[in-house]
Amino acid sequence: MGMREALDIQQAMDRFGDDVWRACMLYLSPSDAEDVFQETFVKYAFRDHGFRDESHAKAWLLRVAMNACKDVLKSRDHRTSSLDEEMQRWGDTLADVRPERAAEVREVLDAVDRLDDPPKTPLYLAVCEGYSVPEISRMVKAPEGTVYSWISRGKKILREALS
Repeated sequence: MGMREALDIQQAMDRFGDDVWRACMLYLSPSDAEDVFQETFVKYAFRDHGFRDESHAKAWLLRVAMNACKDVLKSRDHRTSSLDEEMQRWGDTLADVRPERAAEVREVLDAVDRLDDPPKTPLYLAVCEGYSVPEISRMVKAPEGTVYSWISRGKKILREALS
């Protein structure tokens, strides 16, 4: 098994690193997210097959990252913690948010944190990453109708939780 060129890996990290990081942070604490982030790009480095285009590469990286996050969450020795505990460990991550908005941001993050998966992943891919339902359907290997239902259910749960 060969390894991609260093320049190819660096370009992928430059183009998609923020997207992969956000996906990891959706599921995990910063320390676990760092591990999954690195693991994702190591897998990219050793992937033998090319990609059709940039959107295919981004979708592949996000899927690998989210699957790895789920594996971390399922592991026996992974300690579950509340969003409050995670926020304490993260430090002042809301520093760039106006103080009067920080409570609202925290409320939204808490509501998203409580979502089951699905609908968490499909909703994230649609709302935060801008993927279409057909694209999400291919990524999560589920019928489009099911993806529409997951996204709709996720939005409904969030609306109810935030009202």
